[in-house]
Amino acid sequence: MNATSVLDDIDIRILQELQQNSRLTNKELAARIHLSTTPTFERHRRLEREGYIKQYTAIVDADRIDRGFTVICNISTQNIFKDKIDDFREHVQEWKEVTECYNVSGDFDFSMKVCVSSMKAYQEFIINKVGAIPYILKIQSTFVMDTLKVVYGVPL
Repeated sequence: MNATSVLDDIDIRILQELQQNSRLTNKELAARIHLSTTPTFERHRRLEREGYIKQYTAIVDADRIDRGFTVICNISTQNIFKDKIDDFREHVQEWKEVTECYNVSGDFDFSMKVCVSSMKAYQEFIINKVGAIPYILKIQSTFVMDTLKVVYGVPL
């Protein structure tokens, strides 16, 4: 059974509205989903408690803070063993330049989204951080020229 099978239409509408604007007051949310405030509040808290809502966050403009140079960095390791995945996971958690990282199948083992200020900053990241890991076999960098679509929520 998938997670959305236990959600009804009202729960889904709450999640849709909050993905668009998580700063809605309970009263505003209730008006948008056409439900009174008390059941809206109870449903909202249940969705949080049950883990459907992981966190609330502000979306910062990377260009405005000089972190708009975006690179998709694909990495291959010599062997993919649990201890190396765990070690790599620890490194990635420490690297503030990495905003997303996935363990992937195919030609590479990991795919990361890296946000830095410039090509020079990316070079330093690769040499001093990624390159310092002895089991890294191959790095492929794809430089983002333009952003065509970004969706911060999930389709509901």
